[in-house]
Amino acid sequence: MAVAELQTRSLPSLPAVVVLFALAAVSATWQLAVFPGPALGRYFESVAVARSLAAGHGFANPFGALETGPTAHVAPLFPLALGGLMHLFGDPRSFAFAAIGLCVFLHGLHAVLLLPLSRLLLADVRPGVWAALFTAVVPAIPVLPQWESIWSATGSMLFCLATARILRSRRPFWIKGAASGALCGVLLLLNPALVIVSGAWMAAFWFCERPPLTGWLVCALTFLAAAALVCLPWTLRNQRQLGGLFLVRDNLGIELYSSNADCAQARGDANKESGCHALMQANFNVREAALLRDMGEVPYNRSRLAIAIAWIRGHPARFRELTRRRFKEFWFPTPGEAPWYAYSMRTITALSLAGLFFMVRARNKAALGIVLVLAFYPVVYYFVQAEIRFRVPILWMSLLPAGLAMQKAAALLADARSAGGKRAAN
Repeated sequence: MAVAELQTRSLPSLPAVVVLFALAAVSATWQLAVFPGPALGRYFESVAVARSLAAGHGFANPFGALETGPTAHVAPLFPLALGGLMHLFGDPRSFAFAAIGLCVFLHGLHAVLLLPLSRLLLADVRPGVWAALFTAVVPAIPVLPQWESIWSATGSMLFCLATARILRSRRPFWIKGAASGALCGVLLLLNPALVIVSGAWMAAFWFCERPPLTGWLVCALTFLAAAALVCLPWTLRNQRQLGGLFLVRDNLGIELYSSNADCAQARGDANKESGCHALMQANFNVREAALLRDMGEVPYNRSRLAIAIAWIRGHPARFRELTRRRFKEFWFPTPGEAPWYAYSMRTITALSLAGLFFMVRARNKAALGIVLVLAFYPVVYYFVQAEIRFRVPILWMSLLPAGLAMQKAAALLADARSAGGKRAAN
């Protein structure tokens, strides 16, 4: 192998990685200073649950309208982490600084993790460098300490890197499956939508590696068992306190109900401005919150799911139009209250399509896993109001192909300049 090929697979030196991390962290800090600031108030469900935890009331009271009791409206790990910060720092101002600082750290880590993932998936670290520089120079990822989006993104990246190392090790298949499944369980307790990422990643990895059939079966079974065991305590708690069985969160009904109604529009910020949020959501509407408290969270969500399905059946044309617009918003957001992020997302989508073309043309097997995630992860978000943060957990899977497209474009420009220089010299 040539020296140049070795260099494309080698990670940058530690000082270069530190500089990249610092650049991304400074960029996130600058965004906090220049753009509308983060909010950690009563109307953010994870923050509200964290306050309940810090006060010793358990996982409860996620809504700002009034206290509604035990909840599984949000996944447990993120509010648990915020609650720990509240308990540790006590003072609200100190907690806010800690939560914001941790969010900035994760933005820096997200940029750095693009490098080993680029080496793993593209056999070349340079697309990861381009992608990381893009996220640092261009405001691409909203800095939102009140939401778990950047936590989910870095968590999914770490899961993919860790399981790749585990699955390629010489350990017995049952250990590979158990270790990978345990990591998957932790990931689901952070964000259950990441089941698509973990499932597609495992399927694509095994398809590319082609292990023996018996080994694959053993690994798959132990993977599922370990993931289920990690989620079991939370599942039992939900059954005991809420009276229902579901995958980590029970919020599907309320989300579909508030996103598919006469007043609903495709974008979350538009629904906020129009007053649809205040009319439909238990977080803002006292009547809805009181009904949820009296019925119980699981029965309330089931009733709202039934209402949403009835509305969809009664308004098929309106539902199709909302779904079409939400599909467009996920990939090419309309510049609204955060236009800089919308334009960045649009650019990433366009560049990633070019990058995926290069990957397929080069017969890169990693394209399979990326396409699976990009095809299936967003599906549920086409049925609920669109927000830019919903794409953040899988944005890195668009950033890497986008980085490849940027690398190819830079190489073409360099070749053109070199050819022009030679012609001028002649």
